[in-house]
Amino acid sequence: MPYRVLQAVGLAALTTCLVAIYFRQQKLSAIHIHLNTHEMEHRDVIPGDKQKTTVKALPALAEPWGSHHMFLRQAPYDPCPKQFIEGTWTSKRSMGNATLPLTLEAQREIHEHQHPPDCSKAKYLVYAVHPNGIGAVFHVTGVALHLALDLGRVFVEQSGTFLTGHPKCNGKDTLDSCYFLPFSGCRPTEEQMKSAVTISFEDENLLVQPGADPTTLHANAAVVIATHGALVKIRAAAPRRFQARLSATAMDPKKHYYWWRAQSVAYMLRPRPEVLADLEERRSRLLAGPTPLPGCISVHVRHGDKGVEAEVFEDKMYDEIAAKLRALAPSYFTDQLFVSTEDPETINYFVNQTNGKWHTGYTAGVPRKPDRHRPNLAYMAEIGYYEEMLNSLLNLDLALECSGFVGSIFSNWVRLIDELRATMRCKANAVFADVHYQNPHEMDVNW
Repeated sequence: MPYRVLQAVGLAALTTCLVAIYFRQQKLSAIHIHLNTHEMEHRDVIPGDKQKTTVKALPALAEPWGSHHMFLRQAPYDPCPKQFIEGTWTSKRSMGNATLPLTLEAQREIHEHQHPPDCSKAKYLVYAVHPNGIGAVFHVTGVALHLALDLGRVFVEQSGTFLTGHPKCNGKDTLDSCYFLPFSGCRPTEEQMKSAVTISFEDENLLVQPGADPTTLHANAAVVIATHGALVKIRAAAPRRFQARLSATAMDPKKHYYWWRAQSVAYMLRPRPEVLADLEERRSRLLAGPTPLPGCISVHVRHGDKGVEAEVFEDKMYDEIAAKLRALAPSYFTDQLFVSTEDPETINYFVNQTNGKWHTGYTAGVPRKPDRHRPNLAYMAEIGYYEEMLNSLLNLDLALECSGFVGSIFSNWVRLIDELRATMRCKANAVFADVHYQNPHEMDVNW
């Protein structure tokens, strides 16, 4: 072949290669910019259609609204995984495009830890769930999972959890047998449980000693029983295995433990197939007002007995904060709310007393708790634990379909919404507005 022909062929090949590299870099840069400027992609499946897609983009916002409240500065998020671990509670109706840093990595590590290849070699940490509100149950149980990771033990929920005391559970007396996929792939034998060792006060101190190796704690015991004191000792930190990686992110070190709350609840709240089917049936029967669509704002109002332990806020305050959130990006946020609450007066306020400012969706025909002085646990027992759990999960699912979020971080349920929107629903770059803190980065995220 003549030299000039070879030269021409070579130049053409080189040019093609350079163009391909250029466009690849442009694509990668676009992805990076896409996550940094907090564009959020919403996909909404319209019943009867072939999955029509509606796309809206949240414009870049100035701080304190330009980054997740756990961040010290604006920084990239992790992209929404194409596939999470088995059973992750994603949505066919509304997903974002960004998760908190290390989310997929953490979910995979938890699952691997909780499903060892050889159960005969496994050692266990067992925790008995204490009666509490559902949000608080998961947050405290998440600290028990943290403790198990630090001790190198498989976390197991002790049988007899109060929320399973209902005929619908039919003898399945743990959260991860009645409602959710198993937290672990192994369980201790009866013989191992008989020789279980309970963590002592001295053991609790070892858990936080600098340089101590927690895996040496009762190393020969097949089963260790967690105490509430041990959970209190470690609650203000993330599991040890994640601490160095978290320090390399833009997240506030004081809130690394909150990142763990988000990861632990994302792992635990993986509903069983029959529960998902029940939720779909309830949605079709109980959802009143408009269906949550891209641009809607979730408002969760916690009244009831919360006033015993924290400040509560009246409906007008939530109304005003939702309006301020909408004003941040009026072309993106709509006049549609989804309101979840245990207070029937709050539903009445947003449906009938806002002078047409909002189109409000909510669940109708579900038991609520009108007496603020009556303990929440008493209402739960009266309503029935299964009904309370399923109606709560339905409200949670609907709230997570929105694009902006309003609530009081003092509420465990609000924290649950905030944590799950930023993990399994890939809305870490959405806006969360608190009714007490004007600057979300200054929030005390509590337990």
